[in-house]
Amino acid sequence: MTLHIDDTQATLTTEQSLTGWRREFCVELLGDGQARVFLRAVEMPSLKATDLQRGVLFHRVTSMFADLAGCVAAAREPLERLARTAVRQQPNKDNLFAAVTYDRGVWETVINAVENWQRRPPARAAR
Repeated sequence: MTLHIDDTQATLTTEQSLTGWRREFCVELLGDGQARVFLRAVEMPSLKATDLQRGVLFHRVTSMFADLAGCVAAAREPLERLARTAVRQQPNKDNLFAAVTYDRGVWETVINAVENWQRRPPARAAR
């Protein structure tokens, strides 16, 4: 099981934040127990069907979200379970939009872990 963390910052300017841009926590399911975790900044809401064709799951996070490594550490167990459940497949007439199957319940657990991590109390500065 391998998690690839792409810590390239998805920065948003103040102007972008005020004009509807958003950040999304993304997991690209690569199959064979592998996943790439990254943040992206998008101008318009992402389209689920388009991302599913690429095997990308996403969840909107706050504009203050900046510590991807810390979030991944907090959600590592469900992220690893999610990657283990993912199977890449060729789209067919019964499944035109998803290039990957995965356990949706585990994805919900990942989302809950991300949400809980965002709501945690800020760390106190050392005195």
